Amino acid sequence: MTPKNDSMSDVDTASLLALSSEFFSIVDIITLPDGANYSYQEFLNVLLHAATSSTDSLESASNDLKSKVPNTRIPSADTIFNYIKSNSIEYILSSFRKINNEIFRMMKLKNNVHDIAIDFHDVEYYGCRDTLCIRGIKPKNGTSWGYSFCTLDVIGNSKLTLDVIDINGLSKDYSILMESLFERIEKMGVKVGTVYMDREFFNRKVISKMEKYKVDFVIAAKSNKRIKEMLERHRKENGDTSTVFEYKFQGEEQTFNIVAVWDKEKKYSIGSVPNFL
Repeated sequence: MTPKNDSMSDVDTASLLALSSEFFSIVDIITLPDGANYSYQEFLNVLLHAATSSTDSLESASNDLKSKVPNTRIPSADTIFNYIKSNSIEYILSSFRKINNEIFRMMKLKNNVHDIAIDFHDVEYYGCRDTLCIRGIKPKNGTSWGYSFCTLDVIGNSKLTLDVIDINGLSKDYSILMESLFERIEKMGVKVGTVYMDREFFNRKVISKMEKYKVDFVIAAKSNKRIKEMLERHRKENGDTSTVFEYKFQGEEQTFNIVAVWDKEKKYSIGSVPNFL
């Protein structure tokens, strides 16, 4: 599917980071706790270094700065985490959204068509499972508990995260989440080209929402008995080749297309795309 980004093709990551750095200096993304030993700028220096350098964590970013500028006050990763934890999630997200709105305004990204990606993320947790916002996740690195959230990103030559949403307590069909996301997109003034989604969104309610909004989509599909039977029938008639076929969920009238690509590992990778546009 041809990308539909009108304006992000000319926006590189360095430009986004430069703007973000400027707005972080204007909009305090956190409020420092009482008695903090470091200034907001000292906190911000490590945070931005972690985002813009080859370091892969706050700890390595802090250590890297300490080695490069040994006579400068550099907070440790633990200090930064403690400063962040002293703020509410709502406050941090509110600051993040203010900055994003300013980036959109300054870079004249509003009212242009953008391809959007909606992705799920799990962060492993090793403490008490009764901790607020912790839920069961796919087992990884010795734990099956963690934080789960969803990101809404503009994609193209560069990537800009528009919003971060906690998905705890949401129903598994995520139709309520889709309504919320499109409300946010509309408020931001973003015109949507194609929406790319994880396989968790492969269900009738989400696809119905896509039809309602008349938006192109690509959703990684979950295989099931019916899809496997269709693919096996295709292989018998056409050999090991890729195919596209019409599909609908049981009990539903709405149809869409399944795209099945035969890969080098001799198996199908499947996704769903609309046939209503």
